[in-house]
Amino acid sequence: MSAKKNADVHLTSEEAEQVENIQQQYPTIATRLHESKDQAQVGAALAEIFALSEAAQLALVKSLAKTNRADGADILVAINAVSPNKEVRKEARRGLLRLESSKVTPHWSAPVAQTAAVQLNVSNPPRFWKGLATRSREQGEMQVTLCWEMGYEYGEARMLSFLLDFWNDGVKDFMAETGTKRHIDEHIKSLHKMATEVELVPCSSGEAKRLIEEALDINAWRGTQPHSDYRAQQSLVNKMLLQTAEANGDSGQTFIAPDMEPQEVAANFIGAWSFGDYGLAYDLLTSNSPVRDNLTRDEWIEQHRTWFDEAHPTRMELSFIHEREQPQSAIWLPGAATGQRGSTNKQLEIGWSLELLETPLSGTIKEMPMGTAVNKETGRHWFWNTYTLTREGNAWRIQQIKDEGVALQGVTIDQLQQRIKAYEEVIDQALKQQDRDPETFMEEMSWRLGQMLHFHDALIAQLPLDYNATEDAYSCSVLTGNPERMMVYLERMAQRFPNNKADTLRRLGATLAELAFRFDRPEFRDRHQHLLQRAEENLRESVVVDNSATSHSLLGELLISLDRNEDAREEFMKSLELLSKEKPEPALEASIEAGLGNVAMRQQQPEEAIPHFRRVADLQPQYPGVWFSLGFANRLLDRLDEAESYYQKSLAENQTDIRIYSELTAIYMQRSDSNKAQMLLEGALRQYPETAYLHALLASVLAEKGDRRQAQRHLEEAERIDPESDFIPAVRQQIASMRKRV
Repeated sequence: MSAKKNADVHLTSEEAEQVENIQQQYPTIATRLHESKDQAQVGAALAEIFALSEAAQLALVKSLAKTNRADGADILVAINAVSPNKEVRKEARRGLLRLESSKVTPHWSAPVAQTAAVQLNVSNPPRFWKGLATRSREQGEMQVTLCWEMGYEYGEARMLSFLLDFWNDGVKDFMAETGTKRHIDEHIKSLHKMATEVELVPCSSGEAKRLIEEALDINAWRGTQPHSDYRAQQSLVNKMLLQTAEANGDSGQTFIAPDMEPQEVAANFIGAWSFGDYGLAYDLLTSNSPVRDNLTRDEWIEQHRTWFDEAHPTRMELSFIHEREQPQSAIWLPGAATGQRGSTNKQLEIGWSLELLETPLSGTIKEMPMGTAVNKETGRHWFWNTYTLTREGNAWRIQQIKDEGVALQGVTIDQLQQRIKAYEEVIDQALKQQDRDPETFMEEMSWRLGQMLHFHDALIAQLPLDYNATEDAYSCSVLTGNPERMMVYLERMAQRFPNNKADTLRRLGATLAELAFRFDRPEFRDRHQHLLQRAEENLRESVVVDNSATSHSLLGELLISLDRNEDAREEFMKSLELLSKEKPEPALEASIEAGLGNVAMRQQQPEEAIPHFRRVADLQPQYPGVWFSLGFANRLLDRLDEAESYYQKSLAENQTDIRIYSELTAIYMQRSDSNKAQMLLEGALRQYPETAYLHALLASVLAEKGDRRQAQRHLEEAERIDPESDFIPAVRQQIASMRKRV
């Protein structure tokens, strides 16, 4: 009957009717069981069931397992206890397990007889069968799956699966399932198929217990709740794993991917250290690393969590990772392999930054680096460390961490200036190379500029009253394009050096505004608004210090970006008035006129905007976007010929602006000149064949012409290039609606 339990039960019509009749009265049978005093009375209560054929009994038991009622569970307990048929008893046991997984448990237990009339089989207690875990601890998340075998002849199994998050969520997800061992094995095979990017490895019950307890510790520390399904089944997990002495076999393996490159190990250490995953950070150190500070793993974690709770580190950013060349030995030894030294040790120079609060506890952290620059507005600190990595247990681990920021304090002014000059010469030389590899070039520029900024920081520390030292640092930071770092030097110049104050305030205001818009997200609303407020304060102060056209113009640019159009117009008009009293400045005047034109367009006054944009074009024909702005303003006024002419000029200036093709296409289609629109877009696609928007736009034109086949082809190409495009669904709907009209 081994195959019978997994097969569908086939009943005759008479048997089916008998099963249905008994099923309808199962509450009555349950009542009789509740009133029974001994096994004889239990047998009498079940007599009608035992009178059925084996197939009918199996069908009835399966049906009772689907009731999700305690009465049904009680009858299954009785059948499991006294049925003379082994297969029926086993099916009753499976039914109880299914009900248990649905949180339905029996309310009745069979009475114990002194001398059993029938010898009963006893269900085996659960015993650990096998476990699997993803070797992905370096990602801060792991899947752990554990299985216990149980039941008669250990033919059943229970599986507990945990998704563990070691950054914040602890026990992030949980699932419990029972069934035949074959069913559980199939489930595990499906896990293997899904885990294509991570390796699944055996996990003992002891290792699983350690990992789950560590995740629960994360829940306790972070103040988060384990997953609701876990909480509902917590007593089961405690019974099966956490509170049993049978959990054993912990080899201490970390479940970290062993094939990580040195750069990955160092980057993961910094990430774990910054995000609070100190268990991972500790495990990425060599066993004898001085960074462990002679502390046990638990002590090291506790020390760092205490610091974390006060410092609140967040928003870690990597600036550069550069492998330092290993010095070659001056002594040649017979048999020494070239590069052997480099294969067992690596030194990585890493520039990184982190937002954190100052706390005395930073002094208790052995590897805590010194920030060479600090943005007091955001709390971001910039660090430079050298990580020495070595092979341990066939994997790269961190042996030592050197704080280069501290080391720079011992470098003389002359030496710092020489290093800066040497780096500048290398950068200038690299810029002159015509055949440079873009990726290699960007990588080198990243680490050289990053290290140069740390040189500048060290120089400023030794020359705090030297304006040029801070100005040079600011100029270097501009090359990195990082407004948060640029702010550091501008704030210093504004506070310490009154010379060129107006220019410094203008640059600081513009930089604050740029940084503010990088924080234009709901979670940073307060910071966004505060930075914008500070930007306006600095620009208004620049107006007081220097009541010039430039000062008013920059303030106007900020105000227009804040949709304060009337205030912006007022500043641009003041700027224009002041400009007439100064020497001609075509670039500045063009910027002011463009601002006035943009204000008019925002206020839906295209007629007013056109003279301003024309003045911009007269002053600077190559002013970015001026021809498009003239075209757009004229199209809004339905002056299609003028709009087309301006758009053509804009296209001659910039053939990559998608808006121009869209606007010209709209004009041609409005004139019912679909052929011209098609020619425009086909010509554009010959130059830019991988532009999804152009394909979709051409599909729309072709659909209007009735060429649905070609329209569909271009639409499919657009979707291939950019499946997330918002424009594609609109074109698809257009094509579909045209089919309906046909």
